[in-house]
Parts: sequence; structure tokens; C-alpha cells
Amino acid sequence: MLLQFQNVMVLARVENHTRSDFPPHFVFGAGTSSYQVEGPALEDGRTPSIWDTFVHANKCLSNGANGNIACDQYHKYKVNISFLPFCFLAY
Repeated sequence: MLLQFQNVMVLARVENHTRSDFPPHFVFGAGTSSYQVEGPALEDGRTPSIWDTFVHANKCLSNGANGNIACDQYHKYKVNISFLPFCFLAY
């Protein structure tokens, strides 16, 4: 697994764990950013967000990348929710 924190690359070893590897009251959590999940600009009545506008206007800051699709949570939310139990997350 490769994680990036403010331009610092961290390599983490991924192992297979089960719920019993953690204390009984340990709470798992997950997060994401709205830019990844709010859906494409101009779809279903949405208009460009400040991030859509910023990234498209400043391509030199993002090496030309943008969040037009990102992780596509907007269209794949049902599949993503089905993965939650495998991540020890309830919904």
C-alpha cells in the first residue's frame, strides 16, 4: 500500500487481518473527500465546484490531473457500500 502525505511517500506493508486481531471496542473508520465523490461537474444538475474551477485553471499545479472522474463514487456507491463489511465497517 502506498500512502502520500504532503508529498512524503510512505510504504506500508499490507497484511491479512481479521476483526479478532483488534481489541473488542476498537472502532474502525473511513473517510474521503467531497471532490472525489460529489460527481462530475454538469451532471444531474451539478455545477463546477471551487475545486473543479481551481484545478482546471491551474493545471501546472496538478500535472494536468483533475477530479473529473476520480474514484467515481458518484456512480459506484452501491458497490463501494458492499465492500464495507470486508473493511470491518458497519453502515
